[in-house]
Formats: sequence, C-alpha cells, structure tokens
Amino acid sequence: MSVNSLFDIGSTSLRAVGEKIDATSQNIANAESEGYRRRRVSLSSRSVAATGLYASNGAQDVTSSGVGVEQFERVRDGMLVGARNEARNSESAAREEGRVLGVLEGALATDTDASLSASLQGLADGFSNLANNPESQGVRESVLGRARQLTDTFGRLDQRLGELTSSTTKALASNVEKANGLLDKVASLNEQIESARAGGSPDYAAEDQRDQTVKELSKLLPVEAQENRSDGYTLTVDGMTVVQGDDATTLSTENKNDPSKPTRVEFGDTGVAFDPGEEGGGEIGAQARLLNDTLTGKQSVQDRLDTLADSVVEKVNTAHRKGADQNGDTGENFFVDKSRTAGNIELNVDGPKDIAAVATPALGTPEGNETAVTIGQGDFGDSSGAGNIEDRLTVGPDGSASTVEVSSISPDGNLPGGVEGGTFDITVEDNANTGELDFTINRPDGSTSAQTGVDVSSDGTRITLEDDGSGNTLKLDVGTAFADGDVGPTETKEFSVTVDNSLPGNTGPAQNIADVASDLTTGATDLAAGVGTQVQEAAAKEEAQAAVGERVQAQIEDVSGVSVDQQLSSLIEQQQQFAASAQVLTTAREVSSTLLSIAR
Repeated sequence: MSVNSLFDIGSTSLRAVGEKIDATSQNIANAESEGYRRRRVSLSSRSVAATGLYASNGAQDVTSSGVGVEQFERVRDGMLVGARNEARNSESAAREEGRVLGVLEGALATDTDASLSASLQGLADGFSNLANNPESQGVRESVLGRARQLTDTFGRLDQRLGELTSSTTKALASNVEKANGLLDKVASLNEQIESARAGGSPDYAAEDQRDQTVKELSKLLPVEAQENRSDGYTLTVDGMTVVQGDDATTLSTENKNDPSKPTRVEFGDTGVAFDPGEEGGGEIGAQARLLNDTLTGKQSVQDRLDTLADSVVEKVNTAHRKGADQNGDTGENFFVDKSRTAGNIELNVDGPKDIAAVATPALGTPEGNETAVTIGQGDFGDSSGAGNIEDRLTVGPDGSASTVEVSSISPDGNLPGGVEGGTFDITVEDNANTGELDFTINRPDGSTSAQTGVDVSSDGTRITLEDDGSGNTLKLDVGTAFADGDVGPTETKEFSVTVDNSLPGNTGPAQNIADVASDLTTGATDLAAGVGTQVQEAAAKEEAQAAVGERVQAQIEDVSGVSVDQQLSSLIEQQQQFAASAQVLTTAREVSSTLLSIAR
C-alpha cells in the first residue's frame, strides 16, 4: 500500500465518519420533533479495481481504497405507518360518534324528573288519579300541568336534536374544508420532494412533513397512501384517488341545508359520494353517518321521537274523544290534531273542565243516570195505580227518551257543587183540581218541602228534590209518569228516589289514557337505552383502536424513532472512529516526512 493510499483512505474515512456524525447530531437535535424519522448513513468500501486510460492496478492485491457513503436515508416502515393511520382513523370515528351520542344520551337521560319517560309516566299517573277522582279540580289541574310538562319535554328534545344536527353539519363542513387543505398540502409536498430528488438532494424534512400531513388526514378520512418514485404519494379514499402527484381532488358537502335529503360528501365534480360504511371513516365518516342514520333519516332518533309523539297524540286523542268533560262536551281531542312531530305537539284543552275523564252513555241506560238514580216503588206496585213507577219514570211516553232527568246529575252520574243526593221519600196526594197532584219531599237532611198543584198531565213536568241555594238543583221529571186517578181523594201514597252521589261513574276514558301513556313510556325508555348502547359501543371501539394505535406507534418508534441514549452511544463510537481516521492521516504524514528525509 502506498503512502498516497494512506492519505486517500484516511481522508475518505474522515469524510464518511463526519457524515455519520452529522446524521447522528441531526437525530439527537430532532429527538422531540413531531413526525421526525431517524436519519441513517450506510457506508461501503471504495473499490479501486477499475483501470484508467493511462494507469492500471496491475497485479496489486489491494482492491479497495478507503470508505464512502453508500446511502443516506430516512428510516421508515410504510406498513407500520399504514396500520397506525388506519387505527387512528377508526379511533377518531368512534370518538366523534361517542361525543355526539353522549350529548344526545344526556338529553334523553331517564334518571331525571324532566326525562321523556318520566314525563309520560307522570301523565299516566295523573290520569290514573283522575280516574279515581273525576270531580277533583286539583287533580285536573295536576293532569294539565303534567301534560304541559310532556309537551315541553318533546319540544326540548326536538330543539336539542335540531341544535345537535346543526352543529354536526357545521363540524362536517369544517372538517371537509380542513381535509381539502391537507390534500392540497400533500400534493404540494409531492412536487417539492420530487423536485429535490431530481436535483440529487433529497428533501427529507419535506418527506417528514408529508408523512405528518397524511397522519393528520387519517384522523378525518380513511386515507391510504402508496408511494412511487415518479410522482410521490398517491392517496385514495374509499377507492377514489384524491391525490396523485401534484394534483388534488377537492371534496364537497352536498345537501347540507336540505333536511329532506341525505347529507353527502362528494369527490370533486364526479358526483360520487363518500360511503363511510357502518363504522370507521374518520371524523368525516362518523359525522356523515350521524347526520344520515343516527340524528335524522329513517329509523333515526329524530324519526323515532316523532313517531313516539305521533303515537301519544293519536292514542290519547282516541281515548279522550270517547269521554265527556265537565262542560258536557264529547268527542274532543286532548292534543291538537295537526302535523304530529315532537316539535309540534300542543294541548287542545284550555282548562281543567275540558278534560274528558268519564264515559258518555245515553241517559237512562245502565251506564248512565240510572246508575245514580234508584226508584223505590213504595205504595205504587205493579198491580195498582200507575203500575211500575220505575219504568214510567225511566222511560218516556214514546218508549225511548228517558224521563229520569235529575237535572244536575252529569252524564256519568256525578253530582255538582254542594249537592249531596241521598234518599228522598216522596208522598203523593190528590187535590181538588183535575190533572193535578200534590208532592211532599222528605229530604235526607231531615228537611221537608211541599209542591202542590203539580200538573202531571203535562209532559216534562218536574218537581225539585233539592236546591242548595247556589243554582245547583236536583229535579225529577214526573210528567206523564202519574195520572190524577192514581191517587184517590182520601189516599196518600209514597215512593222514594235515591240519588247516589258517591258513584264515580264510568271513568274508563281517563284510565284508558293512563294505560296508553304508561305503555308509551316503554318506547321512551327504549329510545334512551338504544342511544346509551351506541355510546357504550363507540367508547369500546375507541378504546380498542386507541390500544392498537399505541401498540403500532410503539413499533414505529422502535423502527424510526430517535433514542437519545442510543444516538449518544453511537456519537461516542463515531468520535473514536473519527479520531482513529485522523491518526491514519497523522501516520501517513509522518511516513511521508521520513521518506523525504531519507531521500535528502
């Protein structure tokens, strides 16, 4: 080996080790830089076997002369990076779904007095209480209060869903805009990186930045990256190419302001929509899925809420129309019968008296006044006088209309105000006038009153059984039930009328509404439980994908990351190599000086 070879070997070694020291120093400096991939210098022996035009190696045994840099590279495992981005994509989708559904779950929570299920059960309890106390104004006021709470709850939930839908729509539009910016950035970096490569000086910092940009993009979309040497990264989403070389396809949000149509994320002007599938898809996929499947659309929470509101209106109104209110009105709706959605439900009743709590049978039927009025035959048996007084008092002359019209008894048999009812013992006597009879009424409270000269030949003639002084009276229609000849000039006959004011009447309508509301409570509970289940599933997916991402990221750091301890150890070793190479040059210089001294 010549002295010149020593100089050559030593100088190349210094340069090569210097390159390694530079790379190691760069790694240590960027140990905490996000997205930085470790640099690595590969060395190889320099071959001198090739001959020149005027010189050859001849028979020398030396086939190499020093060392050179074979490769300067970024250490990166594309497969691990792709797995990490996929896990990040699924984790972001699950987190976004969990965030939105968590807000919805809070609105539908069943453990509060203001929840939908509690409001429905409150209405059921109110009507159940009304069925037992149909005349209580306090109970009726309570029913109205609970009904208003129910309509308020439906309205609040509808508004909350609308706000959540609006905020999710805005978030989707913002993410699409952000994704477009990242796609443009990848395309720009592609151009910058390929230009640097063509110039012979790879831009590794730009490559790190491009990988970091794709990582950020994977949080929004299920992006896949393929690298080639001609035009850099080619990115695809759902099979559609969104970046190729320096060209990027802009995403757009369609139908975001039209609730009648599904919100779509489309690829440029292709008209092809991004399909996020049933899970994953990044934040953009999760938001599109929430808007089209969970918050709005068929079988969505909004659709199920509106269906529940429609059922409440329909079923409660159906039962309410079969009852009578305290004004005597029948066939009235409890809720306004219009477009029946959660945000459009409102009461049709104005006050407590408008609540139809009882059935409305025809007067004189077993379900009507006859249940509250009992005729005692007394001296009027079937074989004498007017015959069966009960029949004649309860059936009109035409055989159809009831003549039992105790005027203040409501259709359900209940008495108003301070009228108490009871058994009235009535004495009938004749008088000197043709067609007239005298009636004496002995009341349950011990008082007595007489009504003389009652024209029993007139249809619709009534005698007063009780008058509480406030306009509430009990009247018995005796017209055509008696004839003047039923009682002789010297006769006195008795019969009784019992008005039972303790009967609640047939409160089937109120109880039916209570049953309907109670049954519908299950629907509200199921709605909340369904959302709760989705929240739990989203949380489980997020946790699982986060674990996968952390594991893959740890592998990436093992392959591509910077360990300061390892780099410092390498730096010490390289320092020793540099010193050794310098010693080779020192030795070569000393040999050269010695040879020159001998030559002199």
